[in-house]
Amino acid sequence: MPVRATGFVLRADERAGRAMATMKVTGSAVILALMCGVAEAQQTWVAVADDGDRYFGYAVGMASREAAEGAALGSCGSGCSVKLTAIARCVAYAHSDTGHASGYSAGVDLDVVRQMAWSDCNRRVPANSCTVRVAQCWQ
Repeated sequence: MPVRATGFVLRADERAGRAMATMKVTGSAVILALMCGVAEAQQTWVAVADDGDRYFGYAVGMASREAAEGAALGSCGSGCSVKLTAIARCVAYAHSDTGHASGYSAGVDLDVVRQMAWSDCNRRVPANSCTVRVAQCWQ
């Protein structure tokens, strides 16, 4: 049965075709919006800075590399340098007081990042003297 819409007569099959086309476009727009939201959520920066001795600083969830590095250096103090910067959700820092060694790691899983930082630090000292000083994720 024909239906009148904005001056045109459309058959039922034409209406169905247009409805499907509209649904495809709308569905594609929703998927694209969701993907952009996920991409934005993943674009958080982390950083670690230390002085090679006892001071360290870190940053998580920063909007840019510069912001992450600035925050890490700011919380570390003078004499510090950036050791790690990455686009990631989580960051960890481990340090050995006896061996003056450090380890750093960034990623998406807190337990994995913590273990990697600890292992990275312990590679540089003769005994398992490293302790994880910080391990944190951005929401």
